[in-house]
Amino acid sequence: MERVMKRNILVLMVLVSVLPAQDRKKEVREVKAIGCVRQGVEGGCLLLKTLDGQTTYNIFATPRPEPGIVITIEGTEFRGVTACMEGLPITVTKWEATGEKCTE
Repeated sequence: MERVMKRNILVLMVLVSVLPAQDRKKEVREVKAIGCVRQGVEGGCLLLKTLDGQTTYNIFATPRPEPGIVITIEGTEFRGVTACMEGLPITVTKWEATGEKCTE
């Protein structure tokens, strides 16, 4: 009985040492970008294509910016499921129009 108990304590200690490593994977990555707002292929999806053309974000913003304008965004990686099949999903915490229209 004592042997089983020692083994269980050892297993518990190993599990506790692994948990902090898993928490590091949950760190929230912050995103800042400037780009052109576009309507996504799927209904209701809103995209931000960066001005350098390197990245497309699937943005969730309230209020929703109008397609066809250039905006700057700040946000975090979206956690959850999305029906939008384009871009990296981002929860926008702040956005601001630059006053420019998209050129493409």
